[in-house]
Amino acid sequence: MHSIPMGPRRTRVSLLIGLVLAVVMVVVGIVAFAVGGPPWFAVIMLVAGILVTILAIVRLRALGRH
Repeated sequence: MHSIPMGPRRTRVSLLIGLVLAVVMVVVGIVAFAVGGPPWFAVIMLVAGILVTILAIVRLRALGRH
């Protein structure tokens, strides 16, 4: 299957949406810890949210340089 490359504007929008969802994941992880939810769920949400946030920020900065 061939993929059509997205333009810079669509890539930026996709990364911003990913960044927002990653921040939501971090908030859900914090809330899960606060209300006494399952610790494994909270840790997974926090770690995944932080990793995706870092990745999105790095990609947005790299996209901004070009």
